[in-house]
Amino acid sequence: MAKKNVMVLFKVSLSLKYKDMLLQHLSQLKQVHIKPKTEKSGSYEMDKELFERIKNLSQNVDNLYKDLNITESDFQKLSFAENNRPKFKAKDINDLINQLSSEINYFSNRINELKRYKSLIEVELDKINNIHGSYLFLEKYNLTRDKLMKFKHLEFKAFTTFSKNLENIEIVFDFSNFPNFLYYDFLSDDRLAFFIIFPKDLEAEFKERIRLIHAEEVPILKKYLLSDGINFPRIAKEIKYIISSLNKNQREFERLRDDNLLLFAAAHEIIQNLEEYNWASYQFEELTSSQLSLSFYVLKQNSKAVHQGLIDEFQDKINIESVEVVKNKAVKLDSEKLSTLPVKDSKKAKLKEEIEDKKELKDDLRASAPTIMKNFILFRPFETITKMYGIPSYSEIDPTPIIAFTFPLLFGIMFGDIGHGIILIICGLLGVVVYRKKKSRDFINFCWIIAYCGVVAIIFGTLYSEFFGMHEIKLFNIVFLELPTINIKIVLPFFNITIVNITLHNPLGNILSVFKFTVLIGVFHLNLGWFIQFMNYWKQKKKYLGFTDSMIKILLLIGGTILIFVYGFDINSWFGPPYPILLVIIPGILLIILKPIGKALHLSYLKKESVGSLLGEGTMETFETFLSILSNVASYIRLLALALAHISLLLAITAMSNLIQGESLVNQIVSYIGLVFGNIIVILLEGLLVFINAIRLHFYEFFFKFYQGTGVDYIPFYLSDKYSNVIFEVSKAKDIISEEIDKEIESKKGYQAILEAQKYISGKYL
Repeated sequence: MAKKNVMVLFKVSLSLKYKDMLLQHLSQLKQVHIKPKTEKSGSYEMDKELFERIKNLSQNVDNLYKDLNITESDFQKLSFAENNRPKFKAKDINDLINQLSSEINYFSNRINELKRYKSLIEVELDKINNIHGSYLFLEKYNLTRDKLMKFKHLEFKAFTTFSKNLENIEIVFDFSNFPNFLYYDFLSDDRLAFFIIFPKDLEAEFKERIRLIHAEEVPILKKYLLSDGINFPRIAKEIKYIISSLNKNQREFERLRDDNLLLFAAAHEIIQNLEEYNWASYQFEELTSSQLSLSFYVLKQNSKAVHQGLIDEFQDKINIESVEVVKNKAVKLDSEKLSTLPVKDSKKAKLKEEIEDKKELKDDLRASAPTIMKNFILFRPFETITKMYGIPSYSEIDPTPIIAFTFPLLFGIMFGDIGHGIILIICGLLGVVVYRKKKSRDFINFCWIIAYCGVVAIIFGTLYSEFFGMHEIKLFNIVFLELPTINIKIVLPFFNITIVNITLHNPLGNILSVFKFTVLIGVFHLNLGWFIQFMNYWKQKKKYLGFTDSMIKILLLIGGTILIFVYGFDINSWFGPPYPILLVIIPGILLIILKPIGKALHLSYLKKESVGSLLGEGTMETFETFLSILSNVASYIRLLALALAHISLLLAITAMSNLIQGESLVNQIVSYIGLVFGNIIVILLEGLLVFINAIRLHFYEFFFKFYQGTGVDYIPFYLSDKYSNVIFEVSKAKDIISEEIDKEIESKKGYQAILEAQKYISGKYL
């Protein structure tokens, strides 16, 4: 697995004008992880103006989609042939933005025109509806054109206003202050119509009063008012025409939306790509004013194809360098030059060592190489928990396969119950089936983890003899199975010493046995962490340090466990034959002295330290290891505490349900409902608490021994092309010789045209 995930670092350099073509080519590969630039590298400066243009274009597109009521779900429903994707040919990214802006501006302007026209139509429709309602009101009084013509000294006017203005109307047009005849009627809950008849010589005063109530006058037009009544057919015809115009406007909106939905999807896709592109373009290093370089990682098995693809695409226009980044040793940029120094010359050899020491951390490409987490399909859900702590660095072991076993193990110890385990399995699988297309990958992973934890909860429920708080599988007062008592026995094979001989049946009545078991689980878990640390040392070519650090700590913890479990706390027996105290003392002494011995053996990774500092460091580390072992092992006692709490809660719920006495059906139903809800509460609250503690034991007790989690996640550079087809074309600039030749050809063509014209004129007119 590790060999398949080895990375190769490419460093390519080419002309500035091919930058866009390179990024497009790399995006189509979908397997290139671009190396972020360093602060000290000569970086290609980010174009702030380009960033603003992308930001403004994105805002314009969002506004357009809002006006047309377009969402991303509309794009997903599109069905089209690949060759029908909108095509954009551009010489560079600015040209692409110009084309896209031109398209968006066209549709935005068209939408704005339709919106303005729609607003005008809606105003006209509101006005004609008010006229229609007002004329219905006036029809009650048989208003005709002939009747209005008889008003010689009186003026007739009709208005509409909001119903809330009625009180103001009555105050303003009180007859004692202003002689008039006023009558009103409600057109709707919030609108009313009224007409008023007043003396014509009071026109100026009327205008002042009507202005106070903000009423809208209903025009008394000849086209609506006939000699024998009101022309309602004419009004209805105008309303129909306006509604038709409004519907036509809406259909134009829908046509613009539906006919160009693929183009809008392409625009949305390109803008998302532009944001990714803008980041990628910032990772270029500037070699000269016209020459750039870019570094990126590729999987080793794909490196030859990527290399050949770059040559085929750019031929002699690109320079390619590559180096394989192995996981078990430092890979430095200047390793070839360093290897040329002769080791026999002591001064040069010392110089070589000093240079290597300075560059070891600085130029080790493993620090920036991305990590691909590829695990067996059954282990893959636990990658989510690993990533919560951090991505594995390129050269360290991915702990996911380990925690795929240890996490459900710790959870099951604290949550051991057959019935609850079955419920966890059902809930986890239901979550996977129901939400597999609706939720994120991490959510689905957690559902699988819950199902796995349910399996181990069943196993420990069998060891505890627990089924919903009972020691038998029993439903509706029918006993299906009496849970047996299972004995766990561990014997040291070579010494024929029994280390463990315990039974986990009925933990509440067997607390000491469960306590010993949880301590052993803690010892196993801590030793597993140190063993993985040993393997990391082995991969990093630090085998001596692996044996003298990790393996000695394992021996120290195992020796201490045997000492306590076999001889207890009887100090006299510790110092008597066969002197079991040596199981702890010998590893402690070895922790102190083995590193100075490594210094004497001229190990490169110990040469920086003096013998005295190594002795002091070893002594302090030995005491710290003793103290940490005690605190670490004590942390695993929480396995016992939570297991007992879980069982105690179930017993309490069962006891409360048994308080309901009686053989009636109602009492039994109430009892079962209490049991169901009580178990649901335990599963939710206790399950959450157990899950959090299982994570804590892994993060703070287990990962701390070996795992850094400072890696870089492998994220291939990818520009989506599902809806769009963008092609970058480099315009070929002519050299000076070509330009002079073209000028000469044009001159000859011009001279030839003059001769032909002269010949034609001479033949026709002379």
